[in-house]
Amino acid sequence: MDVAQAREYLRTGEQELSDQQKRWDRVENYINGEQDLPYAPEGVNAEYQQLREMSIANWMAIAVFAPTQRLQVDGFRTGRDPEADKTAWQEIWQPNKLDSRQGIVFRDMYAHGRGVMSVTKDPARPDRPKIRPENARRVWIGSSPEDPFTHTWAVKIVTVAERRQTSLALPSGVTLGTKTKHAYVYDDTSWAHFVATDNGFGGSWELEGQGDHGLGALPFVAFDYNTDSNGKPRSAVEALMPQQDAINTIRFNTLLAMQFSAYRQRIITAYDPVVRDGKGNAMVKVDDDGKPILDGNGLQIPLTRSPGRFGVDRALVFPGEATKVYDLPESNLDNYIKVLQEFLTDFFATGQIPPQYMLSRMANLSGDALAGAESTLQSLVKDLKRAAGESLEDVMRLANRARGENHEDNSSEVIWADTEPRSFAQIVDAIQKLITTGMSRKDAWAMLPGSTPPKVEEWVNNSDADRRADDEALHEMAGKLAGAEV
Repeated sequence: MDVAQAREYLRTGEQELSDQQKRWDRVENYINGEQDLPYAPEGVNAEYQQLREMSIANWMAIAVFAPTQRLQVDGFRTGRDPEADKTAWQEIWQPNKLDSRQGIVFRDMYAHGRGVMSVTKDPARPDRPKIRPENARRVWIGSSPEDPFTHTWAVKIVTVAERRQTSLALPSGVTLGTKTKHAYVYDDTSWAHFVATDNGFGGSWELEGQGDHGLGALPFVAFDYNTDSNGKPRSAVEALMPQQDAINTIRFNTLLAMQFSAYRQRIITAYDPVVRDGKGNAMVKVDDDGKPILDGNGLQIPLTRSPGRFGVDRALVFPGEATKVYDLPESNLDNYIKVLQEFLTDFFATGQIPPQYMLSRMANLSGDALAGAESTLQSLVKDLKRAAGESLEDVMRLANRARGENHEDNSSEVIWADTEPRSFAQIVDAIQKLITTGMSRKDAWAMLPGSTPPKVEEWVNNSDADRRADDEALHEMAGKLAGAEV
């Protein structure tokens, strides 16, 4: 990769990352509960503002985590031999702590349309390559112009802020410093490192170094979901954001109703609290010298009488022939709750989330009813597994290259954990039936929840050892019985 080509990749990648930043951040904020407040007119008081902040209920997190939590890798079949399967799990997957880190890339894939993993060689441990989830906000993977589904280059940009010491007196909260940006450009065979220092007046990219990465393939793998015919992935949760705003608005209106009209309101009309003299003129407050007391606007302050306090044991009498006292009934909050529940139902249906995630909709569901309610979510999970599985296979093939192996493992496949809701007794019964029909115990036991290649191997070895011990005991007993008969 020559420097001119690397600079062109950097220019394009930097622009693409800049274009997606606002949209990416907005989706991420909504998932984290940092959402737009419901509409309120300008100048509302602190009480209204506090109710607006209370009205945020983060349902977006459920929409993201419900399907992605069902994605759990339990092992790999390399397509070669069982020993290679064990090696892939113990020397590639486990050392990189991917049992816990796999969820990061699945979440990005679903929430933003793309997750990213990188594979690099580890000079300290050549047999154990480094596999890391990458932040898709700062990594752009470019496609071939002829084939949008083939990725040929990548740009990763990292910004490091450095604080600078100064003797100048600066306003509170203001610091002097520089931001150093590091850009790494990759293609199938080589890399280039550029550095730009921004001290407030901008900075240009300068080549810092370049070389071969030795993989023979792009060291980044894109986990794309919801891809169109142009190879462009799309977020699966952006369509839920307007519905989340509507739910927050309904909650805000409900809180307003609860605050101001949930109780019976007493109304008094035609009551004049101002104290008047015999001629009907308002009497005003005076100081010790008999001079009228003025308010902040320079106006005289009239004397007023208290209307009294309402109570079950008090009788209130108001002066004036036209004075009337009546009350307004409280608001019916049930209507607000019904609307909120309907909007939540639409939200969950759009996100393919089953009703049991709303605990109020769950009542004595049988196993079959629960499985039926899960059908739409399981369809979504299967789509995600198909998308993520292909990318994970690419990751493992890159890991083989980083280990110095030439095995492409084109027939390899990911073994996903079974996360469908069913009882353990049902699973064991089904596995036992498979074994009686001729399936090997090793393949059947691999279907148990939480099974991994090392666990299955241990179960098989323990079972074989127990069988040998039983056979030896039976053989010894048979020999004793035969000797006794003689």
